[in-house]
Amino acid sequence: MTSPLQRILHPAADAAGIELWCKRDDLYSPAPGTALQGNKVRKLEPILGAARGAPVRPVLFSFGGAFSNHLSALATAGRIYGLRVVIYVRGEEADNPVLDRARADGAELILISRVEYRMKKDHTWLMARRAEIAERFATDKRWVWPVPEGGSGAGAAESVGQLYDEVVAALGAAPSHLCLSAGTGCSAAGVIAAAHPATHVEVYPALKGNWMASEIIGFLPDIAGKNWSCIPDYHFGGYARFPKEWIVEHGPSSPPGTCGLATIADIGEPGLPPLEPVYNAKLFYGVMDRIRKGIYPQGSTVVVVHSGGIY
Repeated sequence: MTSPLQRILHPAADAAGIELWCKRDDLYSPAPGTALQGNKVRKLEPILGAARGAPVRPVLFSFGGAFSNHLSALATAGRIYGLRVVIYVRGEEADNPVLDRARADGAELILISRVEYRMKKDHTWLMARRAEIAERFATDKRWVWPVPEGGSGAGAAESVGQLYDEVVAALGAAPSHLCLSAGTGCSAAGVIAAAHPATHVEVYPALKGNWMASEIIGFLPDIAGKNWSCIPDYHFGGYARFPKEWIVEHGPSSPPGTCGLATIADIGEPGLPPLEPVYNAKLFYGVMDRIRKGIYPQGSTVVVVHSGGIY
C-alpha cells in the first residue's frame, strides 16, 4: 500500500518557478473514512504486524484525549485485525463522536483524571495497569502490550520514514525540499532519517516553543547531522490554536480546535486537498507563505506531506 503524490498547480508556486507536490498520506488507509490513516497507520504498523503474528493475540492498551485521532485509529485497527483494545481517556468527557466510534469499534474505554493521566510514563503505574488488564481478559501479562500515546512506539519512526522512498519513486528523483508537520516529532524523525542528503526536510511544529528539535533527535539520535531544520513560525499561538475564519465545517459535537470528524480548514489557497486545522492547515499555510517570500530557490521541487486527520 502506498499513497499518491499529487501535483498542486498554484499561481504562487508558478510565479516562483517551483514544482509543488502533496504526498496524500491522508489517503493511506486500510479503512477509508476513519482516523486510521496517514501517519497514524504508519506509526502503528510495526506493533500491529507483531500482534497479528503473535501466537496469542495480545491486548493492546494506550492513552489519548477525548478527541484523539490516535485513540480512534487504534480502536478501528482493533476491529479490523481482531485485536482487543483498551484505551485510557484523559479527562471527564464521556460522550462524543470520537469516543462513540471507538466503543462501536469494540475498544474498552477507561476514563481517568488528568492528574492520573500524567502517570502514563511511570513504570510502576504502567505495570499496575498491565496487570489489571491481564486479569480482566484472563491472559498472561506478556500478552498485554502498551502502545505509547500517539502510537510512537518501537519502529514507528522508521515505518513513517518509508513514505520518503515512495516520494522518490513517484518523482523519479529526490525532491529538493520535503515539508511536514510535527506534534511529538516521531514522524519527522523517521522521514529525516530516510531522506537523501539532497533533500532538505522542513519540520513545522504545531505547538509553541523551540523544543521540537531535541524531541526529534530523541527518537533517532543519529539524525543530528542530517539536512533538516525546524520552522517554528506557524504554530498560531500553540496546539489547536488557529484563526477562527479557517473553519468551514465541523461535526455537531466537535468543538473548534479538534481534529477530524469533518473539521475542515480553508486557508484561502486554491488547489489544496482537504485540510484539518491543527496540523496540516498550519503546515500548508507556512509553506505557501515561504514560497511567496522567495525562501525556495527557483527550480525547487517542494513536497508537502499531508499526514491525515480528515475523516
